[in-house]
Amino acid sequence: MKKILLYTDTPQIGGAELQIFLLAKFLNKDKFTPILACSNFEALDKWCNKFENEDIKVIRIKVAHKHDPRHLFKLKEIIKEEEIDLLHAQIWNPASCRYAYGIKSIPVITTEHDPFKLSFIKNALKKKSLKNVKKIITISNHNKKLLKKLYPNHSSKIEMIHNGLDTLWWQSQLLRFTENDRKHIKEEIFHAKENTLIVTCIAELHERKGQKYLIEAIPEVTEEFPNVKFVFIGKGPNEENLKKLVKKLKLEKHVTFTGQQKEIPKLLKSSDIFCLPSRREAFGLVNLEAMLTPLPVIATKVGGIPEIINENTGILVQPEDSKSLSQALNILIENPKIREKMALNGQKQALTFDAQNMAKKYEKIYEDVLK
Repeated sequence: MKKILLYTDTPQIGGAELQIFLLAKFLNKDKFTPILACSNFEALDKWCNKFENEDIKVIRIKVAHKHDPRHLFKLKEIIKEEEIDLLHAQIWNPASCRYAYGIKSIPVITTEHDPFKLSFIKNALKKKSLKNVKKIITISNHNKKLLKKLYPNHSSKIEMIHNGLDTLWWQSQLLRFTENDRKHIKEEIFHAKENTLIVTCIAELHERKGQKYLIEAIPEVTEEFPNVKFVFIGKGPNEENLKKLVKKLKLEKHVTFTGQQKEIPKLLKSSDIFCLPSRREAFGLVNLEAMLTPLPVIATKVGGIPEIINENTGILVQPEDSKSLSQALNILIENPKIREKMALNGQKQALTFDAQNMAKKYEKIYEDVLK
């Protein structure tokens, strides 16, 4: 049985961290023993508990900041003490590459969740560090092309594995969902009437997520369909600006900001349409979650999203285009049969992105590298 060290320098929880957990959960434990190594930041505590609940060992690295060299010293110590066979690094801070990719005692692979062009110094450092990496995994074909352009000397190492969903868990959360649940959520969380059509957006309230353009699309929608409410779930640095925009456009009765929420499957199940107007997106896993629920989806043609959504499962528009968003929304609001058809097609599509399939593909990479 081979020991896989899943290492990340992340200071916070997001989509990449969910994928690390799902990979660890679904790896074939007859072949591989996953161990998580991460920083001791308090924001990671609940995430680490999820691994421990699955009987996966967690090792916390005591560091003061993202550039702390104790990352490297501790990694070497963990590899020796735990007799690790392979290091799978998923790096948040580009400068941290020198810690993980510099390990030479065992094979190293990495998953690049959201590659982008770096400064000259960081780029040179990363290019040099990648020489020791056996495989570079991207989460979309879009990112694969980008990485090959950024690091052409390493193109032969680059492979693509889509992110995955815990489809059984997601569907289990909806087994006992009732119309009373829907009524309660619409009244108490969405602040909407029972017969109101709900358009939901779940994302960090950040400029890159493009909520501004969705808000700017609302007047044209509500002019034709006044019985529609837009629900923004999440928190973030752009929250106050978005609320000011809602007030400026006099949309208070059509918009609700819920903040962070639990039981996301039930909130989506209480909605009618999902919209993610991102300006930049590595993969857009939340689109798959909405499709699995099932909901029709409106999203933007950025990153890996077009690999998830097609004309049978939703509507894709250009980013930063409020006019196209309002047109897409009007089409779906006006046509419940189209919504239903897209939702059912989307659910079938989402089921193909099961996290167990993702884990099997990583197992194949591990086996090839360890030969």
